Amino acid sequence: MLTRGANGAAPDLLVVGGGVWGSWTALLARKLGATVTLMEASEPGHRDSTSGDHSRIFRHSHGEDELLLGWARKSLAAWKALGALSGEELFVESGVAWCVSDLGLWEAESEKRLRAAGVPHERISADEAAKRWPAMSPAALASVLYEPTAGFLRAANGVRAAARAFTQAGGTLVQGRALPAKDGSALDANGAPIPAGAVVWAAGSSLPRLFPDLVGADTPAEITPVRRDVAYFNAKGMGVGEIPTWIDAGIGVWGIPNESGHGAKVGPDFDAGSFNPDAKWPSEAAEESLQVARQRAGIRFPALLDAPLNESRACQHERTLTWHYVLDHHPENSRVWIAGGGSGHGYKQAPAVGELLARAALERAPLEMPDRRFKIMGREQGPGNPAGEPSEEIA
Repeated sequence: MLTRGANGAAPDLLVVGGGVWGSWTALLARKLGATVTLMEASEPGHRDSTSGDHSRIFRHSHGEDELLLGWARKSLAAWKALGALSGEELFVESGVAWCVSDLGLWEAESEKRLRAAGVPHERISADEAAKRWPAMSPAALASVLYEPTAGFLRAANGVRAAARAFTQAGGTLVQGRALPAKDGSALDANGAPIPAGAVVWAAGSSLPRLFPDLVGADTPAEITPVRRDVAYFNAKGMGVGEIPTWIDAGIGVWGIPNESGHGAKVGPDFDAGSFNPDAKWPSEAAEESLQVARQRAGIRFPALLDAPLNESRACQHERTLTWHYVLDHHPENSRVWIAGGGSGHGYKQAPAVGELLARAALERAPLEMPDRRFKIMGREQGPGNPAGEPSEEIA
């Protein structure tokens, strides 16, 4: 069987899904001394995966959610260490500007937690923001909450670096697919059991299909795959060092500076429809998404209104009803774990999530949480919306 090691023994842990959560879980389990197999249907960091775009925002702010703030701080150190190990810059400290164009309640809660945790930040007036970043318009801008030590991660490169570090540490990476048995243990394409001491399913948008009774439609832990497109514009004055990474929840849009020649990235908080994870994925953003991106982002950065489009992407986005993750063991098998529902903000926290999953699956440490927000059964709302999006988008 593909998942057996060189000596024919079953691995201590099988991780199904080589995205950012799966790759980090496998890597950190291997660092704990376990024998680990990582199974990926394609290859880690491939273009059509949830983790396969050029970049992802890294931020400390999570509203009133102190737990995720702590996970972000821990994860940033791990991302920097992985970058040093791989010899490439995975984290770019561009700063993150929260542009407050609504009541700013979420940003105010974030500011309290940043101050208490000692995370560098400052509150900037609209006029000061426009002076500091000339490309930014102060129109309808109340203030900016600025995180100078935040920025963005090179997404696909980060997944590939984690998977590469895993194999260099002695882990086994195999290409293939698995299906769950009734108790969540893994089966191969022929229905034969795949031997493993424990299993972590980190299969992204495929999880609702694999576990319809646990995270499928109309379940408390429902994971809904939706399409969210991004655009890259060739806009002058919007490179790294010229503007920060930015988020304007009031307008419903965010962006990342131009880096590596891709263009200034814009992502509207706009669902471009659902998708079938098993169907061929579109190579470009929908025209409506591009129009919304340009219209909304142009309010904050007018140069984007007529900037040429460099490239666009259709992105997968797996969202839960509460925007909180699913991190829990299978109800019928304590050695099987399900991890998903990143809800657009899970990439950055992959090292913290991966360590928790690795320790729990290997029975090195229980997965202890302050509440039941990540549970499959008996799930609770948790502290607010960790994504920082308008509350009416939670449905």
